[in-house]
Amino acid sequence: MDDWKEDEEVVLKSSGMLTKNQKDEVTYALYSAIDFSVDRWIQNKQYVPRLLLCAILFTASYFVLSLGIRDPLPMVDEIAISVALTVLGWTALAKRDTRSSVAQRRRYELKVRSSQLQEVIDQQIFTLEEYLDEVSKVDALSLCNSLCLVSSEQMVPFSFEGQLDELSEITKLLFLYIRINDKALLKTARNLVSLRRQKRVDSRLAARLFHQHMQQRIDLPLLSLLVTLSEATG
Repeated sequence: MDDWKEDEEVVLKSSGMLTKNQKDEVTYALYSAIDFSVDRWIQNKQYVPRLLLCAILFTASYFVLSLGIRDPLPMVDEIAISVALTVLGWTALAKRDTRSSVAQRRRYELKVRSSQLQEVIDQQIFTLEEYLDEVSKVDALSLCNSLCLVSSEQMVPFSFEGQLDELSEITKLLFLYIRINDKALLKTARNLVSLRRQKRVDSRLAARLFHQHMQQRIDLPLLSLLVTLSEATG
């Protein structure tokens, strides 16, 4: 958010022409991401002032209550009420920050720029989609064993005809998306990459992955793609 420039273009890369419904989904996802990012940005920006105000609120309410309320348990009621008031104050200040003119202006600028996005068809993304389709056809148990080096069977070969820089950029964006939306999957992918670099067989991990797949708790094709991209980009 801090590095964004007003004249910076928003580019939508896809593997082919998008339908109207797909474009609507993209717009909704993009606007939701903008709202989330601006809220986090302004709250981080106002963190120190908000912290100081809440500290003043806690101190003032504690002294007022300690002088004005007599109770059999000194300090307990005062601290409890002061903490509650501080939490309410923190929440109110955070909401005020997200509705401030600075946040509203940044949100408006980003959404206007996003509505003028440039659509680009990228063959390399189509290559990734093809890989996902191929991996989804592989037997799940065989795929788990291949990922964890339990079997000598190789994973589905991945071929990328573009530049390594392009692949690195796509990999970076994909990992960023996974880090935000599925941290457990990202952790599993990193564990697998480390395991494979050490050429260490882990049958227990393979069994756990297969169990999670059967319970529909993990996306095996996407996990395979993350591991493959990590190995391809170093």
